[in-house]
Amino acid sequence: MLYDRFTRLLHLYLAIGIVAELGFSLVMVYPKPGRQGDVFYALHEIWGQVSLGVLLIHWIWCMTRTGPVAFSLLFPWFSRSRYRAIQEDIQRYAVQAARFRLPDSAQASPLASAVQGLGLSVATLLGGSGLCLFFAMDAQGAMTDWAHAVKDAHEVLGSLMWLYLAVHVSMGILHQWAGHGSLRAMVWVWEKNPQPTTDNG
Repeated sequence: MLYDRFTRLLHLYLAIGIVAELGFSLVMVYPKPGRQGDVFYALHEIWGQVSLGVLLIHWIWCMTRTGPVAFSLLFPWFSRSRYRAIQEDIQRYAVQAARFRLPDSAQASPLASAVQGLGLSVATLLGGSGLCLFFAMDAQGAMTDWAHAVKDAHEVLGSLMWLYLAVHVSMGILHQWAGHGSLRAMVWVWEKNPQPTTDNG
């Protein structure tokens, strides 16, 4: 499936930004009363806010662009026909997996599109909760009770993003190995007409 160049640019930045954010979260020292945050925490804050801005641009682009993946495919859960399409797509993947193959990626996959929507939602909630913490935490790292709840949710969302990232990258690699050109088409943003790729969320 062919993606426009702007979608690929957004995807590339989000890939780098989210991986960087998750990496910073592993090594940063977050502030709390009596302790200042370190440089990695500062980078986590700044990069997170920029990434949230890019995510918002991505959402607007998803709603306004023309292309193989309609915005409605990202959120099929309230439509019987689109939900049925996901079930049929799961069956299609199961049949191909039994043959040690992957379905052709020339067309939009209802299942992959729905997973992509979930991933974008988790990333947006992750960035939004981080922004709330930025404004709720004082210079000494003190937080109110509701901010502590937001912090807990932020950490859970971070774990979900690790899971999503593992699935997303794994499926991209599998489709690349299957000869679908997935990684090349999404990463080579300088190509105007990339090889067909899959929508693996």
